Amino acid sequence: MLEVQDRTQAQVEEAKRRLAGELLILAHHYQRDEIVGVADFRGDSLELSRRAAATEARYIVFCGVHFMAETAAILARPGQRVLLPRPDAGCYLADQVEPIPLEVAWERLGDSIDVERELLPITYVNSTAEVKAFVGRKGGAVCTSANAEKVLRWAFSQRPRVFFLPDQYLGRNVARRLGLPEEEIALWDPRFPPEDLKPFRRARLILWRGACRTHARFLPEDVLRVRAEHPGVKVIVHPECRPEVVELADEVGSTSFIIRKVTESPPGSVWAVGTEGRLVARLGKENPDKVVFNLAEPPPFCPTMSLTRLEDLAQVLSGLLNGEERGRVEVPEEVAAPARAAIQRMLEVS
Repeated sequence: MLEVQDRTQAQVEEAKRRLAGELLILAHHYQRDEIVGVADFRGDSLELSRRAAATEARYIVFCGVHFMAETAAILARPGQRVLLPRPDAGCYLADQVEPIPLEVAWERLGDSIDVERELLPITYVNSTAEVKAFVGRKGGAVCTSANAEKVLRWAFSQRPRVFFLPDQYLGRNVARRLGLPEEEIALWDPRFPPEDLKPFRRARLILWRGACRTHARFLPEDVLRVRAEHPGVKVIVHPECRPEVVELADEVGSTSFIIRKVTESPPGSVWAVGTEGRLVARLGKENPDKVVFNLAEPPPFCPTMSLTRLEDLAQVLSGLLNGEERGRVEVPEEVAAPARAAIQRMLEVS
């Protein structure tokens, strides 16, 4: 098995050598170690997309999930190609908001409030190009877990109400930091659209009922358990976690924040980390002078991030050497333009 992986890695390295100057391989933090090991850069989704747009490379191979490759394609320069080694690598969270149910929700909310004047949509970057485009057409913006608070503050300066998609936990956690009272928050469930719209007339923040199944795995009991088992432990979690978990944590922040906080902590520090298991394991290996482990047992792994294997990457690179663009991700300009506008608004705010 190791011999096969060694041969595949050698194949990838040889293709990188032959495509030097034309190729950029990007890997999200949640990818397998063998993918991260051959990537040119690793990071979170928007960081990688911006890195791709700044490169002179013709081919951008994005080892992540579909919405990430879409975002890279939206930001890519003319002539650049974005390729996804596993086109079937979707995102559970992004898939929870689709264009038609979103249009239905907007129209139904319009029966209760003046949506065009009062309501501004904001979408988490973990969403499809079509959803980003919808938000862009309505004057809204994209946000990341790192800048969600800043973007929401901007949104409330533009209109009295915000429709936050698709992560209800990220939205609620940011709302609490902004001091928004619970009675001014309403939850829209697209599976069972509400008959009674009174709560939405009172609401300043309307949350879409969606969540990341990896981060939703963490429970308050996990925090209580690790504190009992590891006195002095620091608990750090991603803001996609449940609000009751976030309230019990010592630190809350984006993937990049978590990595930076643990890496810069003093030797001997003990960290229980509430995010995807593959990243946490790697963080432990890269910080041998600290104790780093996953908050949940067993650790949660993102199943779609696990799909991309070294063989998939090798096949894409082999295709490029033969003049084939396997797994190319394209976004029609009528979708890309408003989606790009929503991303640009975020960049201007943050």
